[in-house]
Amino acid sequence: MRQKGSMTIAMCMMLSVMLGILTAGIKLCREQYARVQAVNAVDTGLYSVFSEYEKDLLEEYDLFFLDSGYGGGAIDAFRVVQQMENSMDLTLKTGIRGSRRESCSIAGYRLASDNGGEAFCAQAAEAVREHLGTDAVKRLKEYLSNTGEVIEQQQEQKAAGVPPMPEEPVPDDTSVPGITPDNNPLEVIKRIRTMGILGLVLPDNAVISEKEADVSVFTSNRNLQKGMGSLGGRESGTSDKLFLQAYAMNKLGTYREPGNPGALDYQVEYIVGGRGSDRENLKKTVNRMLLLREAANAAYLYTDPEKRAQSGALAASLCTALLIPEGAFVVEKLLLLGWAYGESLLDVRQLMAGGKVPLVKNSASWQLALSDIGQIFSLLQDGQAKNTSGLDYNDYLQILLFTSSRNSLTFRCMDMIEQNIRLKPGKENFRIDSCMECLEMETCFLSPWGNRWTAVRSYGYDM
Repeated sequence: MRQKGSMTIAMCMMLSVMLGILTAGIKLCREQYARVQAVNAVDTGLYSVFSEYEKDLLEEYDLFFLDSGYGGGAIDAFRVVQQMENSMDLTLKTGIRGSRRESCSIAGYRLASDNGGEAFCAQAAEAVREHLGTDAVKRLKEYLSNTGEVIEQQQEQKAAGVPPMPEEPVPDDTSVPGITPDNNPLEVIKRIRTMGILGLVLPDNAVISEKEADVSVFTSNRNLQKGMGSLGGRESGTSDKLFLQAYAMNKLGTYREPGNPGALDYQVEYIVGGRGSDRENLKKTVNRMLLLREAANAAYLYTDPEKRAQSGALAASLCTALLIPEGAFVVEKLLLLGWAYGESLLDVRQLMAGGKVPLVKNSASWQLALSDIGQIFSLLQDGQAKNTSGLDYNDYLQILLFTSSRNSLTFRCMDMIEQNIRLKPGKENFRIDSCMECLEMETCFLSPWGNRWTAVRSYGYDM
């Protein structure tokens, strides 16, 4: 049965209002969808850009950076933006037709070398925490701090000079060796100081790397590319230098423990020496170790009554022979310094042969008798590692790194890593100051109805 129906004017008005609300709701939902799609496109684009991280840096050095030079050296901003745009466009094409990209530009980025290598140091510290743990670094800090105090005291004692001996008679059993031109300690030490240090402390069969590199192109010596924008810096703690020191010893090779082949073989020695050849860096490192040992040995000699008696008796004998008895104290000082230097040569020889040397000597660990200074060359020919207690070569390297400035340690470490990566095929122009850790992009979009909005998003490996 058919029935007639009708709509009142009020009902028509109500329906038209409801349709308007529904249409506005649909439009608002589509607008919000377009916004969400745009932000998602930006995030996806950033993820795509940072997915091209430098694999060799990660695999060999535990560093997460994007080589924004893409092997070319200089930052390639166009390629970074292009990679971003291609990824965003794919995202914008999916789903309901939403917004479209109008423009895309870089708003800021942070590089590995910015602010004194802040990002590099932070990532190196994170790698050490993961592999060694914070407790190990704390113990290293305590050990190096205590060692540093001992070394400082030894150097102060040496700088203060030889203290006068108490007015006590020289023991009757104090032996004074016969002085000849060949065994005069002053002449022997004088002759030794003019000789090449590596020839004295390295075994005769030692093979020294002859690798050389042009340090003028290293990170630490050239004008670096800089980051841009207002991206916040990485937080650096007071222990970052120690973490970086532990990182360098773990990742880079030394004379005693060569690492992976690189631009230079003695890479930690380069951090100490800063020279362009392995030979020169090893020479400078050995000289600095020799200075450490000379101060320690002189400080011990100054306070050992028996050895002071021996040096005093020999000084008196030399001065009597030279008819200058009033110069006995000066001659004794020269004898003690020469004796300390000879002992230090034996110490460093031990370190280079794989042995150990105590930081503070005693009568049991002392090697060189005053009467044997004339035979120092023969003693140095024995390159066998004898001592099994004390600090080894790498321990003394740790001490030298501890005395280096944070800036020098950071940039020379980056020098070696950069030069090692450049040996990889296709990466001859790699630059660590092209490595991005964080990037901020500003993108303008147009909605389906022509509304324009801007999305500013950032992403980095520190997040």
